[in-house]
Order: sequence, then C-alpha cells, then structure tokens
Amino acid sequence: MTEQQQTRERWLANRFDLEKTRRKRQRTGGIVQRLWKLFDKLINLFGFILKLTGLYSRGFNNALNIRLREITLNFPNLPESFDGYKILHLTDLHLDIIAGLENKIISVVQDVNADLCVMTGDYRKDTSGEFRQILEPLKKLNAAISAKDGIFATLGNHDSYLMVKPMCKMGIKVLTNETVKLNREDEHIFITGIDDVHYYFSQDALTALGKNVDGFKIALVHSPELFDVAANNNYSLYLCGHTHAGQICLPGGKPLITHLSNGKKFYKNVWKYKAMTGFTGSGTGTSGIPVRYNSKSEITIITLKRATR
Repeated sequence: MTEQQQTRERWLANRFDLEKTRRKRQRTGGIVQRLWKLFDKLINLFGFILKLTGLYSRGFNNALNIRLREITLNFPNLPESFDGYKILHLTDLHLDIIAGLENKIISVVQDVNADLCVMTGDYRKDTSGEFRQILEPLKKLNAAISAKDGIFATLGNHDSYLMVKPMCKMGIKVLTNETVKLNREDEHIFITGIDDVHYYFSQDALTALGKNVDGFKIALVHSPELFDVAANNNYSLYLCGHTHAGQICLPGGKPLITHLSNGKKFYKNVWKYKAMTGFTGSGTGTSGIPVRYNSKSEITIITLKRATR
C-alpha cells in the first residue's frame, strides 16, 4: 500500500467514526458531542422572531444577492509562468437551503474563464443525514464552470465522506490531506487540500501541510484554523471559508458568531500572517436560516501576480 493510500485509509477511518457517532475532534484536543440540535432550536426561534418583525424578507434578499468579487494578490516567489493565474474560489455553497440556488450561482460564474477553480467545503445545509439532494445542483454547477486546470475541492464540517466518490465522478478532484502539482511550461505550483479541521481534525492534516516540497504552495482548508501551521511551513497563499463572514452581523460588519476555535481575527477578507497571505471567503450560501445582515454572499476571482522583490 502506498503512502497516499495509507493516508486515505486513515482519513476514511477518522471520518467514518466521527460521522457515525456525531462527535467532533478539534485541534484544541478532545472529542466532544456535537450540539447542533440545541443550536437549531435557537436558530429556529431567531427565524420566527425575524418573521414577526418583518426583517426576514430583507435578510433573505440579502442572501440571494451574490456578488462577483475580483482581487489581485502579489507574490515575489510566484513562478513567471503563473503570473496572472486566475483562481475561481467558491466556498460554503449550502446548495439545499435555498431552492434553485445553483442557478443563481451559475448566472454569476458562467462567463468567468479561470485557470483553476477551488471549492473549500460545505455543500449541504445539515451536518449529518442525507446529501443526495445536493448532487444534481452540484453537477449543474460543475458543468457551468470553465477552468483550464479543473476543479479541486475540500470537505467542510457540513459534508460527509460519502460525497467524495460522486464528486470525483463529476470531475471534481477532492483532496483529503493531499498535495498535487500543477505545471506551466517548466515551472510548477503546489496545491494542498486539507480535510475539515473544525469537526474532523487529524494529525494527517498537520503532516500534509508539513511535507517538505519546494516552490509556491497554496493551502485549501475549509476554515482559517490552520493558518499558523501553513505559514510556518512556507505556504504563500491560504484559501478558506467556513465563517460566512459572520453571516448575521451588527452594523459595521461585527459578527455575532464565527464558529472558529483558532484564528478568529481571520474570519473574512484578505489577511496576512507572517509571510503568508490568506483569504477567507464569505461564501455563496447560508447556514441555519437563509438570511444575511451586514455581510455579503460572494464568489471570488483571485488573480496571482508576480511581484518585484
């Protein structure tokens, strides 16, 4: 059995056990029971209050207003062949919380020509149970995306290991603590995809980021919670989501909840840590209830530029 196969086997065993018992393992240590039933009750109560006050429709319309955001990031160590390389970043799709959401997303991405598309997790609404309802919408979205080097994805804390096989059949390459190399002429960059570490942390996540490969490296992680590990292992770019940029925020964008146990200040937008640049997307979908206040649903085009030292 190869090292990659062994890593996959360990990943599968970890995911299977934690999903079956509905427990979560975080980097901070320990294994605890998930409390989503209590959280769901509180969310439903909040949704009821919003409807009573007439604010629900406003929040729903905010959630459906998906913007296409373009940002340019500069790196002195980017290979010349990748200067101008365009990455389409989607995260936190939650395709089954709003009927027909995939069509809204497709209307935004269908005219985008990217070099690479990355998806950083959370494709369904719930954290357990049925997932087949998101496969057809995801298949439609996959067909609408134009990316020369294909689509790479990671799983989030709302996803199941059972999604990997059907996603791969669509042509979406799901990375579970693995690194791939992309070539341009005689130069290359590395993409490392890490399984969700908010619920499903394992030592293999740290091992994958710690592999000694030379070159420009991009980490794809569902949440920003491994920012320090990636930076200490010379990653140049860290792409993630998970937080929805707060989703429901106070005026000025201050989030009520980020669901982060580490890296809480990196809950949205472009950020820096040591020599590494990070970007936490606010996501295209919503969690709990389909509303947004003082946050925006977004899809991002990230252009990599080679900077002068």
